[in-house]
Amino acid sequence: MAAITATSQQSRFHMETLETACQDVDLRGVQLAVGDRELLADAHLRLSSGVRYGLVGRNGIGKSTLLKAAGWGLIIGFPKSLRCLYVDQLEGADLQQSAVEVVVAADTAAQRAQREAAALEAALEEGDGADIARTMRRLEVDRLRDELEEARQIAERRSGERGLAARQVLVAAEARLAAAQEGLDAPVAAEELHGALGAAQDLLGDLFERLAIREPEEAAAQARTILTGLGFTQQQQEAPLGQLSGGWRIRVSLAQALFLQPDLLLLDEPTNHLDLPGIIWLQRYLQKLEHTTLVLVSHDRAFLNAVAQEIIVFKTQQLTYYTGNYDEYRQQVEERQLHQQRLADGIERKRDHMEKSIQEGMKQARKAGDDKKLGMVASRKKKLENRMGMEKNAAGHRLKINKDLVGYFDTARQQADVEKEEAVPPWKTPEPDPLRHKGPVVQLEAVSCGYRRSRPVLTGVTLCVEQGERVGLAGPNGEGKSTLVKTLVAQLPALAGTVQAHSSAKVAYFQQTQVEEMCADHSATAISYLQQRFPTAREQELRNQLGSFGCKGGAATQPLHTLSGGQAVRVALAGVFFSRPHFLILDEPSNHLDLEGVECLAAALQQFTGAVLLVSHDQWLMQQAAQRVFLVAGGELTLLEGGVAEYVQQLNGSKKKKQQAAAGSASKGASMSAAAVAGKAASMKRLLGKR
Repeated sequence: MAAITATSQQSRFHMETLETACQDVDLRGVQLAVGDRELLADAHLRLSSGVRYGLVGRNGIGKSTLLKAAGWGLIIGFPKSLRCLYVDQLEGADLQQSAVEVVVAADTAAQRAQREAAALEAALEEGDGADIARTMRRLEVDRLRDELEEARQIAERRSGERGLAARQVLVAAEARLAAAQEGLDAPVAAEELHGALGAAQDLLGDLFERLAIREPEEAAAQARTILTGLGFTQQQQEAPLGQLSGGWRIRVSLAQALFLQPDLLLLDEPTNHLDLPGIIWLQRYLQKLEHTTLVLVSHDRAFLNAVAQEIIVFKTQQLTYYTGNYDEYRQQVEERQLHQQRLADGIERKRDHMEKSIQEGMKQARKAGDDKKLGMVASRKKKLENRMGMEKNAAGHRLKINKDLVGYFDTARQQADVEKEEAVPPWKTPEPDPLRHKGPVVQLEAVSCGYRRSRPVLTGVTLCVEQGERVGLAGPNGEGKSTLVKTLVAQLPALAGTVQAHSSAKVAYFQQTQVEEMCADHSATAISYLQQRFPTAREQELRNQLGSFGCKGGAATQPLHTLSGGQAVRVALAGVFFSRPHFLILDEPSNHLDLEGVECLAAALQQFTGAVLLVSHDQWLMQQAAQRVFLVAGGELTLLEGGVAEYVQQLNGSKKKKQQAAAGSASKGASMSAAAVAGKAASMKRLLGKR
């Protein structure tokens, strides 16, 4: 990956040089680039403390890069006192640790404090001055080792002059660590021996104060609460991290971020790999954050509406801010465009009227040879050229040239420029060939699905999908949605009952793993991938299909593994629709798409004349695309009469029971924590009494 370069306008008062209690970010003149590609130019980055922001923009515009630059401390001028966290920073976890242990271990400062406190307690119990001095040396080496690792990460991420300075800091950190390691086994001098006891007791007192903020038992209880909310069972919480799939490991990273509670939390598509219960829990959790500023990138419109208080639009190398959630932002844009269009139409009508009046006056003045009238006409013509436009400023007050038109302008009036959104071409959904025989594309009667006859995942499934019908499947992960789909497409045989498919219907199946499988061949491009799937199709035909899905120009010949996740999904969907299926099965197709892509997908499914089976946790997509929604849970398939909204209501209804159970667990944890604090206090009093 090319180096990220990020700067901002600086002065001797810029925030990087100030240590203040303010947690706001206000940086002007922000420049952001990846290699030679400029993403932001003279932009304004403004984040108010405690506000939840939604960052929106097209795939590949630079949203993730901006989050990384902020989270990794790459933006010059970014407040150093602000504790920032980008979820991808949580790396290098021990695969032998349980999910709970990995989440708790994310608080490295607390983990180090526990280790140091345990080492000091053991040394002070022995009371040997030399042993206490050597313990202090070992703790110093451990701290220098952590500083070295932090310096190494910073040096790897920075380039140019800042990269050179970071590498110099790294060399100095290496030298300090080497010197400390050499002195580990040196004899303890009398001066060091004399001060070791007092220094150890002071350090232990500081450590106990830090640990009292969140006791280990309390930390573990909080980690379990977060993991449970994200869908982890008790067994999964205790299982080694190495036994969890990639999707569950991503959830562990998200749990670490929520556990740490930084000043600025940066989340990039946190709902990917979450089921709807997990999404609902996460949005409630984020809504309750009080002292954390949140910047969120998400393609889930309902989730974004529920969480975001302000919207940041990343467009044309600038950042624009709107108050309200995503739907409110869209409404503001539409209202502003409508207002500007009305102003422009009014000015145009006034201009047309004045032009006709001028032409008529000119005609009469020339006919009569009236120089006075000719002068009046010339004056009106000058007014038309110079003073025709808006008579009020943006605040609705009378326009003042010296105040409102600062700089060079062609006329003495502002013009009503109508901002028009760039038109997004619709995705091409070729019509499937007509079927000779009527009847459903697939019909299930009393079907049992699963991998073992003795333990079916689903039983008694009855489902009929008619031609042209759009059906949605909702439900928690692990309840059998994918198992049912595999049974429908004959990848899994039914354990009981009958599955009857239309004899002539062509089926297309988009799987969750399709993008990963497609990108596994590093030599494959978007065009070569489609040519391999459709060898008889003309290249221009395939390029047109890719272009309608937003994969234009060089992207069509770019290696698939170098495309963004959203671009790769578009390529896969372009192939799925190009096959002209009569029955289209989509399993989580919206992952990695941006909001615009999800809207295009919904429109494409609405226009598609074949049958659709959609598996998704995206509420908005389900509401737009599915005519009937079924819930897969508890080993059964149940029709939701109220659609996905009914499922959300069910999840909200179970909130009280979970809160009551969590309250009981928290009460128990609080009792244990109080006992632990009392024990620590007694131990500290005894150890410090030796002074």
